[in-house]
Amino acid sequence: MARPETALSKSELLAACRCFQTGRRLGNRGYAQGRQLSCGATGEVYFGRAAPDSAAFEILHGGFAQARQVALKHMRSINAGVQRQIQQEISTVFRCRAKYAEEVQDPQSQGHPNLVAYLDWFAGPNGLDREVYLVMEFCPFSLADMIFVAGNLRGDYEKLFVPKRGVEPGEKKSPQCHRFPESEVVKVLCDLLNALNFLNRQGLAHRDVKTENILWAEGCYKLADFGTATMLEAAIPRTNECGTLWIMAPELLGRRPHGLNCDVWSLGVVLFEVTSFGKPFNSKELLAYRNSSEAAFPSSFWPFLCAGPVSSPAKTGGKTLPRLKSGPELARTSSRGARPQRTKCRSVTLPPLLISKEAEVEPDSPTSQSPGCEEPGLECKLMLCFYGTFHFITEDPFLQQRLAFLRKRLQYRWCYSEELRSLIFEDMLREEPELRPIALELWQMLQTSRFETLAQQAEAVEPAAEGNTKEELLRSVCPTNMLRAMNLAPTQGGYLSTASTS
Repeated sequence: MARPETALSKSELLAACRCFQTGRRLGNRGYAQGRQLSCGATGEVYFGRAAPDSAAFEILHGGFAQARQVALKHMRSINAGVQRQIQQEISTVFRCRAKYAEEVQDPQSQGHPNLVAYLDWFAGPNGLDREVYLVMEFCPFSLADMIFVAGNLRGDYEKLFVPKRGVEPGEKKSPQCHRFPESEVVKVLCDLLNALNFLNRQGLAHRDVKTENILWAEGCYKLADFGTATMLEAAIPRTNECGTLWIMAPELLGRRPHGLNCDVWSLGVVLFEVTSFGKPFNSKELLAYRNSSEAAFPSSFWPFLCAGPVSSPAKTGGKTLPRLKSGPELARTSSRGARPQRTKCRSVTLPPLLISKEAEVEPDSPTSQSPGCEEPGLECKLMLCFYGTFHFITEDPFLQQRLAFLRKRLQYRWCYSEELRSLIFEDMLREEPELRPIALELWQMLQTSRFETLAQQAEAVEPAAEGNTKEELLRSVCPTNMLRAMNLAPTQGGYLSTASTS
């Protein structure tokens, strides 16, 4: 009888990562710790400098006698759960670095260009069981920083056009002022799809894709923080709840089996925030859904948010999810008032699909039959998938309600193309995991004629802004203008730049 595989122990997890250690620690000949950059649940990130003769940086460009800027992530093991998360993050990031080095056949590679480079790790003064330092490339800012600054500027800009008695309106309000240009939104999408596609090839799901974990350096956006990343296997579906509430997919909120496309939902929430400077859901709604009995069943998220709680079917058997131990009882009403009563669902008719003669399917062929169409009365439609295969999908009865819900949550007027809106609202924020694409499928969709405009935007280069003030520089929000607004000179790379003397 075959012996079942067991989870790796702490020593086995970290033993494979010891080859990435340089032997350097905090001190004069190692790393110098500076100001705090950010703070998280398991520790803090500090600005740091690596010694000029550090072995891990000999292959990088720059003068030999110049110190390199790095970021030091200090993680403390306050309990067994956090300690396990720290060990998982260390093993994940360095395994990804090794896998990418194998793909490009470059042993000295620092990892995928759309993942934050992890350069070294070492135990803190109190020992490996209590604290660990991760040495990462230095990134000037995150996507959340850009949204925060641009959102404040846009809010001040909107106040200039509030009607006042006796004051004639001046210039006409521009919907694009202090907003991300569409080319930048598409760049965020493409960079994150590249990162997720690489992780998916390794069988990894990040499960915490949010604006705070998307950093910018070396001219591209990079994904960071792999504390919740895990290997997903088809034979062993995961049902545990993890991640940040705002970006959790419905199947994660309901602790139902989830797959690699849970990150696509999170990326859709990120793009909604980039385009509107606001989140599509509030915590009251998400916690109410998470604590409801409907969360245990598929296709219940949008009906719950759009039309109130769904009536429990007879087959539920009274099954409910446990309540949050630290949360009070939450009413299932929106912050905008009472929800209207649920009305009869109106079926949304999809437009007819023109299929070429080469793609026609014979009536008796196996692909012309769908297991879901064996039941009489179940209306299905044959659609040609964007990456070349046939799929039978059922109509989405809550499509119009979902679109209306998301339009109401837009903080500012939509100023982007219809293709981008369709991609975010209809494809990425689709509740059904079996119909939501994974990163590779979404990338292939972008290559089709449906998203031809977005493909052209991906290659567009935003011109540099002219001006000497933050307001003038950030009339168009992009990393180059953000760097100038921060009084930072653009460099070839975050950790490749020389450390400042201040």
